[in-house]
Amino acid sequence: MYELAAVINALVTTYKNIKELYEKADYIELKNHILAMNEQLIDMREAALELRSENIDLKEEVKKLNEYAEKEFVLKNGAYYDKNNVGPYCPTCYDNNKYLSLMCKPLPSCPPACPKCKYSMER
Repeated sequence: MYELAAVINALVTTYKNIKELYEKADYIELKNHILAMNEQLIDMREAALELRSENIDLKEEVKKLNEYAEKEFVLKNGAYYDKNNVGPYCPTCYDNNKYLSLMCKPLPSCPPACPKCKYSMER
């Protein structure tokens, strides 16, 4: 990422130098090159921003996957519980999306249910 930033900075410097020369010379062909370079700089900047955003998303995904890898889950009574018997976690959310959704605590008249997908242990 830092290499891309260095390349962009070098391009910006070159662009400024060319623009200065252009203002002194007023050549149409030079103007066309400057405009093309300007478009390329804008495209590079957009690509760098997309890469940065994708990098942030991927780092977050890796972080979540590492959290899951560190935990051990056991399926019992229709839901997942961790090694410390914390749970119940929704089996639908975990099996389908690797998402840990802690199910609501049971009430006397209502079994545990997932607030995300509405899975109920009563099913």
